[in-house]
Amino acid sequence: MSSSSSRHKKCPQCGSELVGLEWDERVNSREVQDLWHCWNCQKEFITVELSDEKPPATAEITKPFFTSLLME
Repeated sequence: MSSSSSRHKKCPQCGSELVGLEWDERVNSREVQDLWHCWNCQKEFITVELSDEKPPATAEITKPFFTSLLME
């Protein structure tokens, strides 16, 4: 996932740097949305980060879990 949560954001309403990441969500294979909360003015805002990361293939995710269930 994108490292957007580690980048420092400023509030678009008051310009404060006292903002905290509430959540982040992968929208599709290239976009991650972050919801930020300003502790100064209480405004919430969303940023969109583009990621060049390739999502893992289904086989990469399931192989470690299901190979141990196979009986020989």
